[in-house]
Amino acid sequence: MLAEMFMHATAEDQDASDLHIPMHFHFVLSQVCGLWRAVALHTPSMWRRVVLHLQNRVTGFGSITRLARTCFERSCELPLELVITSSISTATSIPNLSMDLVLPVRHRIRHLELRLPVVFTESIFKLPRNSLKALKSISISALVSGGDIGSWFRSMSGLEGAPLLDTVKFSCVHPPGSLDQWRETEFRFDPYVAGLPWAQLTGLALKDLEIRCDDALYALEMATSLVRCTVDLRIIPPLEPVVAFTNGPVAHTTTSDPEPPKPKKPITLPALLVFEVAVSGTDNAPADFFDRLVLPSLVELSIKYKDVQTLPCATLTDLQKRSSFSLERFVLAGRMGDSLVPFFQSNPHICRLQLVFCALELMPLAAAFARKDGGEALLPCLRTLTLADRWAEETPPATWAAATKAVVEMARSRWRVQAGSADARLEAFTFGSRAALSAKKTARINRCREDGMRVRTMTVLPQRAHLVRVDYINMILLLDES
Repeated sequence: MLAEMFMHATAEDQDASDLHIPMHFHFVLSQVCGLWRAVALHTPSMWRRVVLHLQNRVTGFGSITRLARTCFERSCELPLELVITSSISTATSIPNLSMDLVLPVRHRIRHLELRLPVVFTESIFKLPRNSLKALKSISISALVSGGDIGSWFRSMSGLEGAPLLDTVKFSCVHPPGSLDQWRETEFRFDPYVAGLPWAQLTGLALKDLEIRCDDALYALEMATSLVRCTVDLRIIPPLEPVVAFTNGPVAHTTTSDPEPPKPKKPITLPALLVFEVAVSGTDNAPADFFDRLVLPSLVELSIKYKDVQTLPCATLTDLQKRSSFSLERFVLAGRMGDSLVPFFQSNPHICRLQLVFCALELMPLAAAFARKDGGEALLPCLRTLTLADRWAEETPPATWAAATKAVVEMARSRWRVQAGSADARLEAFTFGSRAALSAKKTARINRCREDGMRVRTMTVLPQRAHLVRVDYINMILLLDES
């Protein structure tokens, strides 16, 4: 029983900002009395997760190494979960602690998580192919500085030979105060030189890393077992043709109609359930990317634009027709285009919906979601709805007032669902706008809260309206929940 209590007490990781030594509470428990020490030392599962938050430490790594090895010994031969984080971005200020700790127990590591300078994170990949026999998941955040140039996460022989590896998460982290240094730097992931065991992966996340459209399709074509996938897709303009100049005579050739391009082979991901895409780059929609995909098992789709883009509804409806999926959650942010009603009609089982900065008109949107007496409601399974935008109805004031009234009436009508109805009850509603809500509008929205619905309102600050990259709206929601 005491061992179970110790396991519960040490289940949560120590906070990264804690000034105590890493694994502080583990050692406190083992120093209370002889009985507690004996129980702690003879509970190997208590020591199998080793979390070393080093903050900005630049000295004292000998004690950290001894601490980690003590944990390794007390965990006996159980599989290990090793987490090493640091806020130092310059590799010259700290030793290569990752290699010092990983090498002795490389055959036991099941989960590896690193937040270290890019030089140290990439050194793990240079291990022999058969080094990480027990590794199932790896999460690496490479700390980069202005002097780091090139593509990251390449030649990963140590991961390519990991027979149990199924989850990979890579990202680049920029040190605070260095925005001007890396603003124009390209953080590219190249799947051709990565060396990952693509066929056995079920989870893949490439965040704050730019992957070209063709490269992303190549990765998805190889990783056909994916269940969850997150990519930061970068759309680049096509290269202009090179014109060669010569002083010789120009050969006259007969002109003929060019052959139409051959259709490219579709890429099917039969097991993919969750797909999250963040798009940046030139001002056009990645139609070539979505038009190649067939996702029959998809239940959650998230598309977020970092720059101004246009995504036609036809691209989404064609994807649904090819795949015949049935979405339950849909997130669309930073999109400017036509009506989404046809896509919603083809996905009636959506129960969680977020529309953020999509440049949609509020009045028609509220009318589409409203429950009409005797009529069929759009998205009858909808339970949570988030609407946040700049809203064309903000001017003139009369139109904006009518639109907000229609939104409140829509929310209340979907909350007051009669027992036995085919429609689901709208349980949570989030409404945000660049225009501040007046007392009258706030009181109108509070009626939904008085009815029992969970309601949040927010004002989207103009200087924050473009920050889809940091998921501003979701950040506000998390703050509200806490």
